[in-house]
Amino acid sequence: MSRVAAATISSEEEHEKDHDRPAASFVVSLGDNFYWNGFEDDVDHEMRFQETFEKVYHHQELQLPWYIIAGNHDYCGDVTKQLKFSEDPNTRWSFPDYNHRVVREFSINNNNNENDEEDNDERQQQQQQQPPVKLEIILIDTIHLAGNLCYPSENAFAESYFAPPPGVSHDEVLTAQAATTMDWIEAALTESDADYLLVVGHYPIYSACDHGGTEELAKTLDPLLKEHGVTAYISGHEHCQFHFEHDDMNYFLSGTGHDCCYGSGMKQFLPKGGELKYLLTDSTAYSGSSGVKGGFVSFDVTREEMVVSIHRENGDVLYDTSLLPRDKVFKMGKGSEVVVEIE
Repeated sequence: MSRVAAATISSEEEHEKDHDRPAASFVVSLGDNFYWNGFEDDVDHEMRFQETFEKVYHHQELQLPWYIIAGNHDYCGDVTKQLKFSEDPNTRWSFPDYNHRVVREFSINNNNNENDEEDNDERQQQQQQQPPVKLEIILIDTIHLAGNLCYPSENAFAESYFAPPPGVSHDEVLTAQAATTMDWIEAALTESDADYLLVVGHYPIYSACDHGGTEELAKTLDPLLKEHGVTAYISGHEHCQFHFEHDDMNYFLSGTGHDCCYGSGMKQFLPKGGELKYLLTDSTAYSGSSGVKGGFVSFDVTREEMVVSIHRENGDVLYDTSLLPRDKVFKMGKGSEVVVEIE
């Protein structure tokens, strides 16, 4: 992560492609921040925060704002303890509320020919006239929307472990909480005028891996994202990586920060008409058949496109693709991309 965050170049091919790629501006964490059961009562929370976060992501290149959401494992402990760490004005841990928004504006500079000062002046004038590129990330609490089940760590791989979230309709308080969260999400989507709009949640809407998609999110959240022209939905939860496109909407899953990989047991249940662009799984859960130990995703924003790259544990790119800004007609070069699957 630190190598990618620093935009370190490792090959001539990458140099040709990414020679103007800047260092990272921030990190987004997709939940399940503290295994197994979040911040438990009998554990020193400050010690756990230092050992699991500060001392792990200690690299200078990662001393950036980290925007956080909670995962299902976090909810098996006291999530409010994680929120409190955001109160320190000197921390990079940004988790101010269960649902929150991040807006970043970037001034995008085009390549300049240093040998042509007149052209440089003209380009600079054009760039000054252009508004900055706006990226908005709406971070949402999907446990509020779909519920949670907790299991003792000794039952980690019981058959029931891969069961879907139970929903919230069985509990009046949880139902009211879900409605409040959905109202907040809809208001945030309606207000956004960003060039690129990402929605980030822990549970996937769709997944080919062993947990599978989240039925409640497919029914309630997915139509809302499509209605408001969201660029992509980003999730974790599943210990695998994938890119799925359905009804002109992109779904990225990056759940291998802890380890890799689950199997692809739910691939057959992906909705018809969608396109599985990329999938990284083991043949069965944690068989090691993929040869990948973990990974993460990076996003590079330009005026013309957002490049999404899926990395393995050493930072090498396994797959990348480009998404267009919201004001352009969505077109992904259909038929020109090869579907890649590692299993």
